[in-house]
Amino acid sequence: MFLIYRHLMKTAAGPFFFGLFVITFLLMIQILYKFVDLFVGKGVSAWIALKVLILSLGHTFALSVPMAVLISILMAVGQLANDSEITAMKANGISLWAVLRPLLLLAGIIGLGLAAYNHFIFPNSNHELANLIYDINRQKPMMEIQEGQFTEMGDKMTIYVKSKDDLTGRIEDVSIFEKEKPGDLSPRLTTATWGMIIPEHVTDSLLMELYDGEIHERPEKEDPTKYRVTRFTQHNMRIANVERDFKESGRKAKSDREMDMRELWGAAHRESGRQTEVNERVIVLSENLLQWQFQLLDESRRDDVLGRQLPAKDSRRRSKLQDGKLRSLPMKVDRLIDQAGYQGKIAESYKIKSNRFLVEFHKKLAIPFACLVFALLGVPLAVTSSRSGKGVSVSLALAVYLIYYLFLVGGEKFADRGKMDPLLAMWSANIVLLAIGIPIFIKTAREGQIFNFQLPAIFNRKSSRSQAKELPH
Repeated sequence: MFLIYRHLMKTAAGPFFFGLFVITFLLMIQILYKFVDLFVGKGVSAWIALKVLILSLGHTFALSVPMAVLISILMAVGQLANDSEITAMKANGISLWAVLRPLLLLAGIIGLGLAAYNHFIFPNSNHELANLIYDINRQKPMMEIQEGQFTEMGDKMTIYVKSKDDLTGRIEDVSIFEKEKPGDLSPRLTTATWGMIIPEHVTDSLLMELYDGEIHERPEKEDPTKYRVTRFTQHNMRIANVERDFKESGRKAKSDREMDMRELWGAAHRESGRQTEVNERVIVLSENLLQWQFQLLDESRRDDVLGRQLPAKDSRRRSKLQDGKLRSLPMKVDRLIDQAGYQGKIAESYKIKSNRFLVEFHKKLAIPFACLVFALLGVPLAVTSSRSGKGVSVSLALAVYLIYYLFLVGGEKFADRGKMDPLLAMWSANIVLLAIGIPIFIKTAREGQIFNFQLPAIFNRKSSRSQAKELPH
């Protein structure tokens, strides 16, 4: 049995490295296409461009390894089945479960190695790559403001734009959070319907012209009841020091894809804690308003609102002052609603950040686990499609991985927007493929035919030759 296990692993090794090379090469073409405009537009040297491409390999390995596992199993087991070796094994009492066992072991080892890579190596290479891209983008001012994402502009500013036109510099649905210091839980929030990004090369700065918006802020951080809203038709913001020659900045800040799993888990809990604090602040503000209203209506506690300097006998002045306080209640309620909306947007930003960290945490585990899922699914598909050749095996691998990738990317988008739990979003692809793969494997192991992948006889060389012999002369 050990010889058979070794034979299976050896047969799968060649297709694995072949698939890894081909998939990595295809992904690198996509990455090169992504960065070519950046290299040309920024005038990047050949050495810096080569360094960016080498560091980009880290991202491609994380995606290409599971797919290479699937291709190797489809090609290796398909070849064994086509050579009747699977049939010979079954004739000697070796079931398909025994064929799966060493392949699962091999996929598990590869998955563990990939998980270790995702934790120890990939975040560091991604950090170096992000630093390079950051330093390249500092040469010219469009920065890296991405539409539909929160872009960190240092420790004190975060910008969100729903859409951006790189040609005209027009941005729409803009939200800008400005902190007095890192970790500030009540940043100034500037929103605008639309705006323009205008580079100022002479001053090395970036001008943002914002239109039809509001500025929400708390003028006194210690007093949560004080809140100010400024509405504007046009408001200009200037961000300094955004254009300079290429220079390594030694940037220390890390995004979600530059963190290992321990850092991601800690960052997610910090953002979740901040979200809780903001929500609690809204509750406190509501309680303060209700308490103020009840004190005003309660005769025994009314002096706390009206002031104890008014004598109890001066009922006329007290009644007039009380009526004035009651008339101001709608304004206080409107102010509370505005501040609750402002705090709600801040809490939502913390929730989105927390989800992004959790998504990346679960992704570092879910993708390696896919190696096991693909091994389980690949064996029955390979046995069923063995007579159709290696082209069908590669096509099946692409189809399965396309389903997996759509679930992965779709789940990530939903989780980042707070519409889906990060754990379910990242593991849904594995769950769905396991739900499909287990019944298929069981039926194939029991000699059932799941799909008929055999090509028509016209594409089969042996059939064509036999037909040629039977033709009349």
